[in-house]
Amino acid sequence: ASLKTLISDFEASAETSAPILFDQPCNPLFDTLVVIYSCQPNLATRIPAIMATWATKLTEMGIPFLVAVGNGDGSCDGGVIYLDAPDDYEGLPQKTLALVKWVHDHTRYAHVVKVDDDCFLNAEAFFAALNHRTFDYYGRTLYRHTGQLDRSWHNAKSTSQRGLFELDKSPEPSDYCDGGSGYALSRTAMSAVLDASSSPEGQLLMQVSFMEDKLLGDLLALRGIRPQNEDYRITIRRRESRRGIPVARWLNSFDASQSVPVKLVHLDASEALATAQDRLDAPGLNPKKIWPTFVPATLGAGTNALEMVSGVDRLGAAREAAVSVVACMRNEMFMLPHFLSHYRRLGVESFLIADNCSDDGSLEFLADQPDVALFSVDTAYSHSQYGVAWQQALLAHYRIGQWSLVADADELLFWETTQNASLVNLVQSETMASATAARVFMLDMYPKGSLSEATFDSMDPFAETGFVDRSPFLRTSFGRGPYSNAPTWTSSVRHRLIPGSRNELFVAQKIALLKYSPLHRLSAGLHYVSGVELAEREFFFGHFKYNAAFRKKALEEVGRKQHFNDAEEYRKYLAMASEGRDVVFDQHVSVHWTECPFVTSRLT
Repeated sequence: ASLKTLISDFEASAETSAPILFDQPCNPLFDTLVVIYSCQPNLATRIPAIMATWATKLTEMGIPFLVAVGNGDGSCDGGVIYLDAPDDYEGLPQKTLALVKWVHDHTRYAHVVKVDDDCFLNAEAFFAALNHRTFDYYGRTLYRHTGQLDRSWHNAKSTSQRGLFELDKSPEPSDYCDGGSGYALSRTAMSAVLDASSSPEGQLLMQVSFMEDKLLGDLLALRGIRPQNEDYRITIRRRESRRGIPVARWLNSFDASQSVPVKLVHLDASEALATAQDRLDAPGLNPKKIWPTFVPATLGAGTNALEMVSGVDRLGAAREAAVSVVACMRNEMFMLPHFLSHYRRLGVESFLIADNCSDDGSLEFLADQPDVALFSVDTAYSHSQYGVAWQQALLAHYRIGQWSLVADADELLFWETTQNASLVNLVQSETMASATAARVFMLDMYPKGSLSEATFDSMDPFAETGFVDRSPFLRTSFGRGPYSNAPTWTSSVRHRLIPGSRNELFVAQKIALLKYSPLHRLSAGLHYVSGVELAEREFFFGHFKYNAAFRKKALEEVGRKQHFNDAEEYRKYLAMASEGRDVVFDQHVSVHWTECPFVTSRLT
């Protein structure tokens, strides 16, 4: 009798201290509540798409779910929790803590799974494994080393004075579960978060933190609870602007399907939910990917996997073209219209392009071009042999035994005074009959006046930046390259601009026009290639890096540190620019490119 009384008193006390507002029946195997993390503006757009797709599986499996938004009073109405917390970006930490408290105080479930409204949850794969019930804190684990955190990341997305001007001063090192990829908390973890947040240490963390997921992990660490990610297989896509195209980032994988047991796909776009649902119910691997042939085909981070962005229908033209232009790019909107226009004028009908996470609209612009077969790759540029791994992947999969030109966005091929001869006719001419490749000199071109005036508004880079050094190249007697005993040519312009540089810097030659064979070995930068028969005739790239966008490009590349030797060349350019030097032209050494002896001797 006394035991029954104790139990009765405990239940009465629990009901009095924490009134239950949501008590929907749940399959006891899972004993979990799913909360879809959203905001009020998305209730009419993203949430209906979720209700029509993956949320239906939750209902079939007997798993209750709610939608959580901010700017409320803590009430629950029609399956929506209106949390007493901000509903804006910089208010996410407070909103997450309010969510944890609401679920802890107003439900009885043993676990809660938090999923953002731009994700696709493969409910069957996630819950059938029961991994989330094994741990107190479960999700995609991130680790921030000391000095790794970008402490101003939130400023550009914020609207409040605090969010706009204060830095994130949360501690490092730190490990936590990525909020964008979903995570699960046990009731023990929920209690620990609430206890830690009320402590002096927790209060300090809340004052200096802007990342909701990192704050949650830091609070749990105060109570000895660490994140776990056993078998948490997910795919992450991100877009760089509101209307951008979501592409693979950080965890490069496939969508959930009957062939792929991915538990969650971070789509970053609710309009993709219907496609994700269709793919879940079918076999196959989507989106389509290729890898360089010299690396294993693996998934995850830094794998050099190229994900196809355009439709596979564009690959037919890429395979069959008499000559195709192959390129890798990042943030090249300044040059892209000139690049495409120039090569189309030369008769090129197909482009194979790998985009490396552009955030200036380049990806979306290229996706709209019907003659571009477009791929996206999220591996760091410095981990790809400076783009050659991606170029080789495109060549190996689509251009074996056919003429291809490998060119950067600021490299415009020419071999005549006018730039309108047919590239197809060139590679089919007697000049190239016995050759499998040709040397292309990178001719640095610049304007007569300030770089800032070279806007290319005329759509003619050759006219606006038509000057070169009279002796544009230096021939070195060493540094002959890894695969040949041929001479190496470097840019005299860049040695003039950056005096005292090592002699082997600024290599200005590429074996860029070639019939690719799997037996070829391509060096970083394509400055050397083994196993080719070079044509006697040599060609030129008009190299248009010295223009109005030059300083912005240098700033970006110094910040990214992805180019050769920690972006050494760009760092020196910035030092030059800081001295007020905005003119490359020098009346003592500069001539118009049509009057340069080195050039005219090789023109038709």
